Amino acid sequence: MLPARRNPNRCLFTPLSLAVASALIAIAAPALAQDAGKDKDKDKTTELARVEVTGSNIRRTDVETASPVQVISRQDIQNMGARTLLQVLDNLPAARPAQVDSKSLFTGSDGASQANLRGLGPQGTLVLLNGRRLSYYGAPSGFQTQFVNIDAIPAAAIERMEVLTDGASAVYGTDAVAGVINVITKSSYQGLEVSGTWDTAPRFDSFGEKQASITGGFGDMTTDRYNVYASVNLYERNGIPDSEWYDKNPAQFYVNNPDYIKNLRLDTGSAPGVFNPGYYFAFDPVTKARVDEAAPGCKNVLQVSSGTRCIWQTWMNRQINGGADSRRVTAYVNGHFQVNDATEAFAEVTYTDIDLRANGGTPRAYGTTTGNPQSWFSRNTGNTVNQFLYPFLGPNNEYNHASSEMKALMGGVVGLSYLLQDVGGNHFGQRNTDRSYRAVTGLRGSLGDSDWSWETAFATAGSHSVTYQTTNVNLKGFEKAFGPYTVDPGTGRVIISDHPAYRFGEISEANAALIREAFPTFDIQSWTRLHTLDGKVEGPLFKLPAGEVRAAFGFNATRETFYTPGNPDAANGLITQQGGSWFDGKRNTYALFSEAVAPITDKLELDAALRLDKYPGFSANLAPKIGLKYQALPQLLLRGTYSEGFRAPSLAESGSGGVYAQIGGYRDETRCAETNAIAGLLRQSSRTVDKDLGNSLWNSDCSRNVARMTQPNPDLKPEKAKIATLGFVLEPTDWLSVSADYWFVYRRNEIVAPDYSKSEEISAMTRFPITETDLANLAALARMCADPASGVACPATLPGYSTGNVASVIGQYKNRGRTLVDGLDVDARGRFDLGGWGRLNIGVAATIANRNMYNSDDADGWYYGNVVGYYDNPRLRATFNTNWTYGNWDTGFYINYVGGTKWAYDRVDGEDNNAQTCTGSYVEASPSQCEGAPSWWTANLSVNWRPIEKLSVGVTVKNLFNRLPFYDPNDWMNFPGYTNNFGRIYSVTATYKF
Repeated sequence: MLPARRNPNRCLFTPLSLAVASALIAIAAPALAQDAGKDKDKDKTTELARVEVTGSNIRRTDVETASPVQVISRQDIQNMGARTLLQVLDNLPAARPAQVDSKSLFTGSDGASQANLRGLGPQGTLVLLNGRRLSYYGAPSGFQTQFVNIDAIPAAAIERMEVLTDGASAVYGTDAVAGVINVITKSSYQGLEVSGTWDTAPRFDSFGEKQASITGGFGDMTTDRYNVYASVNLYERNGIPDSEWYDKNPAQFYVNNPDYIKNLRLDTGSAPGVFNPGYYFAFDPVTKARVDEAAPGCKNVLQVSSGTRCIWQTWMNRQINGGADSRRVTAYVNGHFQVNDATEAFAEVTYTDIDLRANGGTPRAYGTTTGNPQSWFSRNTGNTVNQFLYPFLGPNNEYNHASSEMKALMGGVVGLSYLLQDVGGNHFGQRNTDRSYRAVTGLRGSLGDSDWSWETAFATAGSHSVTYQTTNVNLKGFEKAFGPYTVDPGTGRVIISDHPAYRFGEISEANAALIREAFPTFDIQSWTRLHTLDGKVEGPLFKLPAGEVRAAFGFNATRETFYTPGNPDAANGLITQQGGSWFDGKRNTYALFSEAVAPITDKLELDAALRLDKYPGFSANLAPKIGLKYQALPQLLLRGTYSEGFRAPSLAESGSGGVYAQIGGYRDETRCAETNAIAGLLRQSSRTVDKDLGNSLWNSDCSRNVARMTQPNPDLKPEKAKIATLGFVLEPTDWLSVSADYWFVYRRNEIVAPDYSKSEEISAMTRFPITETDLANLAALARMCADPASGVACPATLPGYSTGNVASVIGQYKNRGRTLVDGLDVDARGRFDLGGWGRLNIGVAATIANRNMYNSDDADGWYYGNVVGYYDNPRLRATFNTNWTYGNWDTGFYINYVGGTKWAYDRVDGEDNNAQTCTGSYVEASPSQCEGAPSWWTANLSVNWRPIEKLSVGVTVKNLFNRLPFYDPNDWMNFPGYTNNFGRIYSVTATYKF
């Protein structure tokens, strides 16, 4: 029996919601009873200019609010040596490492960068531009989480960033659980400014970042009653090929991958573009052993346990690891027009064009599989798993030149491993384009002679993202090159044509044309749209003995769409391992909000806010927030907030469509243990061929690509959160200020994709059978154990395989679990007047984590325990910066620090990965770092000189002490994401104002 369905239109009120609502009504009521004829000018005093601070709709003269707000100025950004918004966030202790555009390939949200406050993910961090939302990136992260691509924000026009490290759903609505990042541009600009920056790293010849911008504006709001300015920013980053990375990994990487250097050395194997005849292989029907044989004419013969192979250089020009080429053009236009003394019109337009390209490496090879068919789902084939295995050559194939002994093993049928070089080294790879825009137009002004102000605006924003991948087989194109196929009646093996259109043994344009059809460019297009109409009024309600009560009231109406139709060939299952995604969703949302600030006494101020959001299909959500600010002493301010936040399911999570893609790094404990038992014995052999096989098998079944289908769930509920802060601001002298704020976030009903490592979250699973390659590995082990010369004491019962590898898994998005995080933010700033020696500013900022606890189900307690101090959850993140201004010189010194952690992700993972095993993710850590990831810090030094008023020249040395990262067994890059492998980076900047 199904449970009764909850009324979707019912509005749920919490006790705190009612209390805050009552407070707002009580505050507003006296205003209605005021004498309408009261002299408005009586007791009126001159006020300081009021400004709006992130996290509040109320203009105020005191920028220190009950909520902690961190301000990052242009000077701070310069001292960091940051060139992009992502690089700024990497130096913010409250932020955590997030997706980087150049290292996001094959993730589903390729080519974009994310913001991530408190480690709660991009879905918990709201990103604004001048206080208003931007459209989501076209491709959701992991095909699930919609987020703002921070690379699309115009860097050249940034005046400052305000980071609210407190929940703000009561002010801004969904996504603001962990905090808000508000990027603020220049309010006006006159003149013309040209700037250019160039970064280089001597450790990598291919490294390079270049940035140029031009900003120009005209008109004076005071005299001309208007101002218009525009800024264009150009950014370019060079990709890093594997030929520069192959010998620059941390040392332990080569211990764990003993054949890595050998296989990538420039003097081993034939180079790309040089003909290589490949090698044949077959399986002995009696012993099940694999037999390899270099093809006639091979000049690069390698002896292996199964015979001989003809080898080639692989992936030397691939850019997937080191980072892709990126080109960005961002244009920003801002205009203000004084309509009359009481009204101002404003408009702004942003447009960003991003083009990211990554070479996929040398041409693909025919016949190189891991012994398992490739598997994938697709939209139009439903729950049926598509599979593909490279076909064999028949006994009469004109290119079957294997020896008679090899042909005899399988009735003349042989496998072929052959490098398809005809299209050259630049055909394979990935390209991402994104064109995003936002246009805002509105009016603001004052109401008569009162101090009430109003503002209304309409904004339209959108993004068109396209991912182009050239990496996988198109089944029809492949058959055109190598078909028509037949099937061997004895074994069921698929056999290519005896006279295929593709001509093995030559490199030609005719072959290249066939390969381009067999491995075509596959595209995924996505569109997002966001139309918003908002309005608000703000001003004084009445006066209390301690001062003026101010309030704000407003509305917000939004139309949101998300559409990605999916590639037709992928939808029909014709592209191997590329199911893609398909979504089509639209919704209208509405919100009403109110906020009031009341001085209860001369020292105590109350800030209360309410926001009512209505999403289709869900109960209306009332998000309250209450804050208190108490001036305990002239030098000491106490502050605290409590709020309730929410995040509505995104259209990707609850709309129509689904995800048909791969899950990378899937760990099957059964196969992992069985393959490693075989490999462990082979690695003990004194024979090189056995060791080579053992090294290639080691951990090979512990992390695999598996076909996955993740289905949307229309019955999802919104995530809910409780957020609180409590802190103080201390200014004991006029040159020193110190703030400390405790923060707490408790999020429940989290919307997550299935945890495919848990069988209870998989609705369906398929496995491959035990393959011929599996049987060949067992045969090689048996031969080694039968040979006393190997020196290995094998057990009486040799390890074997009980099952094949996992081929596919199916699951659905769901509300599951909860997260609790809390900690302390500390910020200290010192300002020193050195007289004739200029001015010196010193700052220290730190985030000290206390708890980070997660439970993936609805049970009581915290199954994984407190993960602070475990991998990717350091207890301390901190920055130190100093800035010295002297005459025409400006010098900055910046240090970024990340504390150490264990290698294990949590206490459950710690049972297998700990100091005693000296492993992380079941891979060996460096012997000197068995206790865990060490702490990490880097320092930047910048010097800026202004020889004349209009010219500024600067030099920055990032990673001043040339620190290189340590080996990280948990990270796919082999070192932590908050480090880099570039060493010392030199940067030169020049700016000229006309």
